Amino acid sequence: MNRSQARAGAEPTASFMTLTGWGRRASRLRGFLLVAVTVTVFYLLFRRIDLRQTLLALGRMSGGVWILAALLTVSFPVMSATRWHLILRSSGHAVPLRRCLLIILGIWPLTAISPSKIGDLLKAVSLRRDLDMALVVGSVLTERVLDVLVLAVFALVGGVALGESSIVAIAALVVSAVCILLVLSRFHAALPIGEQLQTKLRTVLSSLRALHHRPVAFALILLLTGANWFASIVQTALLFGGVGAAVPFGFTTAALPIAIFAGLLPITFAGMGTRDLALVTLFAPFASSSQALAVGLLYSFFGHWLLAVLGLPFVRRALTL
Repeated sequence: MNRSQARAGAEPTASFMTLTGWGRRASRLRGFLLVAVTVTVFYLLFRRIDLRQTLLALGRMSGGVWILAALLTVSFPVMSATRWHLILRSSGHAVPLRRCLLIILGIWPLTAISPSKIGDLLKAVSLRRDLDMALVVGSVLTERVLDVLVLAVFALVGGVALGESSIVAIAALVVSAVCILLVLSRFHAALPIGEQLQTKLRTVLSSLRALHHRPVAFALILLLTGANWFASIVQTALLFGGVGAAVPFGFTTAALPIAIFAGLLPITFAGMGTRDLALVTLFAPFASSSQALAVGLLYSFFGHWLLAVLGLPFVRRALTL
């Protein structure tokens, strides 16, 4: 490797603040605002929910539940890496599964502290020397579209089974919107955005379009997406049981996706606060407010912060490959 290549390889780690989204003044202001809103939401939650009862609910968690929940957490990046590997391969780009896993683990800590929704877009930085960044962004878009679709289907099926009309209405709307997007992605409709932007847009959508021509790969990717989110539902059901709440598994299947969608609203840090509020509201028929809030805190720990800690040793390698 010559000196210019070495400098290029070191650049991402040298611009840590930029990669996490804290480098620009506007991003920092947005980050501080997100933190302030998150703290405010939790302050309001704890004004109506007894902190002591929440801590007591957390104290009911047995060691076995902690271990099982942690093992499920470890499965998330493995299934995500396998899915991303298959999406890239369907587009004609063979990125080794091991490298996909390394990148996902390595960018998780940066995503965890980012004030913006750049998240998985850091995958494009990791593969910048091998693939068009717009194509990598397209693979990330494909992942997010399938995530939303599968979560909405889980909510729809669970809502229908339980007769929860409000959940059914929200889920049906989301499923319809994603299906329309999938249908439109098959066509190469020209938009009045200029030839250069049009070319970039076609590149971004290429991963989604490629799946239409590879039904077996598409089915396998959907299966992995379903398995990944089903593991998250199982983990949440396990956590509710761990804090002493008897929540039917079918209700968890129906309600958790709605809480996750609430956490996607870009008004709090990492979805915390809004997701917790949704859990407290949705699970009120089966769990006390303190139990639901305890599960919300545990969900953030296992689904967000634990993986961020586990990914720390892989950050430099993920960004300098």
